[in-house]
Amino acid sequence: MPSYPRWFFRVLLAFTRREMAELARYRMAFLIRFTTFGFAVLSLYFFSRFIGVGQNPHLARYGGNYLAFGVVGLLVTELQYVGVSALAFRVRMAQVMGYLEAQMATPAPAWMVLGVAPVYEFGAATLRSTAYIVGAALLLGVRFDAANVPAILVILPLVLLAFGGLGLLTAGLTMMARRSNPVATILGAASMFLSGVVYPISVLPTWLQKVSAFLPLTHALEALRQALLLGRSTLELAPTLYALAAFGAVLTPLGLMVFVRALRRARIDGSLTHY
Repeated sequence: MPSYPRWFFRVLLAFTRREMAELARYRMAFLIRFTTFGFAVLSLYFFSRFIGVGQNPHLARYGGNYLAFGVVGLLVTELQYVGVSALAFRVRMAQVMGYLEAQMATPAPAWMVLGVAPVYEFGAATLRSTAYIVGAALLLGVRFDAANVPAILVILPLVLLAFGGLGLLTAGLTMMARRSNPVATILGAASMFLSGVVYPISVLPTWLQKVSAFLPLTHALEALRQALLLGRSTLELAPTLYALAAFGAVLTPLGLMVFVRALRRARIDGSLTHY
């Protein structure tokens, strides 16, 4: 029997092939997603021209360029959306369509069959984000010359770990409730409001700034903006990185525990295909 790493890569390869085949059949969905993001970036571009008339003290700590600030905000928000929604959406669709039980009957371990979805989604989202950054630099003149690549390579795994833990938690609750879980929607709305996606959190009242510290997106945005726009090192970003590591250390085991318990319960009570 193949070892776990070999099983994982075999399942991931099969999953990737299936997704590529789906993309080939439904190219319009990819085009719509790309176009939607393009309109969002263009909106930021014209908005940046509007607010860029004078110096903004709230943007000074991010280099003063609102367009670069906003583009990074959109990209990291998409990573959170993928992390929180990807696995829960796949589980819910498998329940509704009735093939979750069939997936669990494959020779590969059940957690692995379900776990490749967020790995693939995170990989695809990271590639998309890189393409968007290159596009913003080439087409809109957004400058990322100061980017500290070694620091970014440290930050990204911590960000994905925190968001992945949220995804496991959401997916487990979805499986137990056998219906779409509102956690992703509520978290997305709260993060958009409090985490500084389209405006720095310094514009918020002091008490709301303290609340925003309890959201992983706040620290992910801060770390990646500082590393991408100002070239900050991991040493300079140590407090933010510690916060991200703490989120990952808490959310990942908690999410995994909830997800495994939900899967075990669904197998026992026969609710894998109930919706």
